[in-house]
Amino acid sequence: MLRFLRLYKNISFFYRYPSVVTFSVLIFLLFFLPVILLVSGLVPLSLRWVCLAGVFCISMFIALRHGYSARELGIQMTYLKQSLEANAFFVLLSAALFFFLSGYGLIETDADHPRALFFVFYILISSPLQEFLFRSFLFAEMNRAGIKQPSVQIFVSAAVFSFIHIIYFDVTTALATFAAGIVLAAIYRKYPNLAGVSLAHAAIGTMAIIAGIARTTA
Repeated sequence: MLRFLRLYKNISFFYRYPSVVTFSVLIFLLFFLPVILLVSGLVPLSLRWVCLAGVFCISMFIALRHGYSARELGIQMTYLKQSLEANAFFVLLSAALFFFLSGYGLIETDADHPRALFFVFYILISSPLQEFLFRSFLFAEMNRAGIKQPSVQIFVSAAVFSFIHIIYFDVTTALATFAAGIVLAAIYRKYPNLAGVSLAHAAIGTMAIIAGIARTTA
């Protein structure tokens, strides 16, 4: 961890002048490089949660260094009601889709399910942490770098969110996370509230795992 912090400290001069280039460098180092290391086998897949925690700590370090306010990171009561309503609608649509697919035998609902402790971790820790990284932090960085086109922000957020899931070598998981990422990013951009998207992520992810659509390791 200290080595990573030293690395980002050494290249901190990039952040003095936010731009598309510095944003791209940041995204590669923070999100793409860990995935490449995991996919290549240089870092064991069993350490994926350690990598995620490390990326979160580094992103927090950068957020503090950039002086982001809680509002810029979507950690606020503003838009909470609208966010919850929009995300609840998305959750209901997802539940209906899972029910439809299950009814027609298009998904395996009898897949092995993880232990209850996994769901506690997924709902209370993993989902909020991922939403902070791929919505709160990523949108704040894009805004700071001058990348403010709605369609670009939504696509980048969804693409990066989906990319980290290629470590499971599962096409369905990658496509599902991209589709969900588009909706979550769109909702977050309209109603920048971390709580709403975190709850939706937890609910939809849990349903997807139980339904057998998403990997239990996702």
